[in-house]
Amino acid sequence: MTREKMPMTRRSVTHRAVIWTEAGRVKFFITVGLYDAGRPGEIFLTCDESGSTLDGFCDCWAIAVSMLLQEGTTIEKLVEKFGRQAFEPAGRSECAAVGMAYSVVDYVVRWLAAEFGESGESGRDKKDGEEVCHDTDGDRGVVGGGSA
Repeated sequence: MTREKMPMTRRSVTHRAVIWTEAGRVKFFITVGLYDAGRPGEIFLTCDESGSTLDGFCDCWAIAVSMLLQEGTTIEKLVEKFGRQAFEPAGRSECAAVGMAYSVVDYVVRWLAAEFGESGESGRDKKDGEEVCHDTDGDRGVVGGGSA
């Protein structure tokens, strides 16, 4: 396979994710860089606790997944390999499309499938800017940039 480089300037989607564990909540942000057609080509994970083991793992795993996306790996294949992988932190998520998050890895790939479709193609039935996840308290998460 040949790597498809990302455009120099690209749109992105940022999603605030929360997993409720027995010890409290784990908050992180998923930023997805998009090709011109709207297909994901890179991901960045930013954990609330910078410098933690989880933060370091997330950085490295996001780079590996970005390389896979640029080589043509589908979100469906990522879900097949990483979905339902269970390790801490795990717990109830605030995203109805994900529900129970078995790990950060599980949350990310299942959210990607819900947001972009398992094939990763744009043009899903959702309206432009419509979200697949809403906070349980009714607040809307971050989509298309911004801050929470």
